[in-house]
Amino acid sequence: MAHKVKAVIFDQDGLMFDTERLSVEAWNIVGKRFGISVGDEFFDGIRGSKPDTVKRLLNEMFGPEFDTDRFLEEKRAFSYDQIRKYGVPVKKGLKELLTYLKEKGIKTAVATSSGRQWTEQNVGGAGIDGFFDAYAFGEMVTHAKPDPEIFYLAADMLGEKPEECMVLEDSFNGISAALNGGFLAVMVPDLSIPGPELTAKLTAKCDSLLDVIRLFEEGFFTV
Repeated sequence: MAHKVKAVIFDQDGLMFDTERLSVEAWNIVGKRFGISVGDEFFDGIRGSKPDTVKRLLNEMFGPEFDTDRFLEEKRAFSYDQIRKYGVPVKKGLKELLTYLKEKGIKTAVATSSGRQWTEQNVGGAGIDGFFDAYAFGEMVTHAKPDPEIFYLAADMLGEKPEECMVLEDSFNGISAALNGGFLAVMVPDLSIPGPELTAKLTAKCDSLLDVIRLFEEGFFTV
């Protein structure tokens, strides 16, 4: 059965840009300075979360005396410095997909738990700021993914119904938010790999953003 798509909503980190690996590097390097370490399960749980959630989890793990604010600021500074030095790491197929959607007249939005500054730096640095019709940033919503609030906001900005909006996500929290909100949930796994149970709930799973174009071309998605 073909799925009608009037708009595509993009997550940012790990979906458009290869910044989740950068984030893990920042956690590991800065974490050593603070004498802490976290594992893959922790990363899977926080991807797509707002900073206040991450702060709460850190305090739960390492105690209220842990200087969470300073740790997160140093981790943030590390990531910004890496982007300044080496540029924005654009994921395979992003520019091709954005060009394809624009040619087809499909609306696009970014819905990210990250803030405006980080997002605008990355989108501008990648030279793709002219492709998006709307932006929903983490500070614009009360509830973080897996709550669908940010996707509802993006769909409302675009003037489209959730069931006709494709959400592209790489994280468990993000894809759960898309499913919870009744969107067309398409996962492009990055560092979090879905198991059979989650995969069965997806509208589609793609190896890269280029595969999204293929699904349109094959008629799985229609305009």
